[in-house]
Amino acid sequence: MLIGERWRAGSVPPRSLEKYPEFLEACSAQEQVLASSVDDVSKLWWTLTWLEGRPVAELDHGPRVALRADGSVQVSGAEEPAGAGMGIADGDSHEHDVFDEDDDLFPEPAPRA
Repeated sequence: MLIGERWRAGSVPPRSLEKYPEFLEACSAQEQVLASSVDDVSKLWWTLTWLEGRPVAELDHGPRVALRADGSVQVSGAEEPAGAGMGIADGDSHEHDVFDEDDDLFPEPAPRA
């Protein structure tokens, strides 16, 4: 795996991806889908890596877009909202809330006698 670059959602992607239009279309489509559930998509970042010479981009806590060996584009992890648990995603889901996972980090003080 080779680490690539990061770019803000909604901005111009790295030049190294220009020769993969289907890949870029899939990234853009995921941003459009998330626009209805995220306050500000531009607060999210894509992280680009290269696996066996093919691009893989992952949006902060959200979907992953990968170019497969056969040239097709695979999108995974799009089930949960981007930024879940980071104060970015809308909704009432607290399944990724760090403070809900371990309530004994901040126990209630003992009553005074």
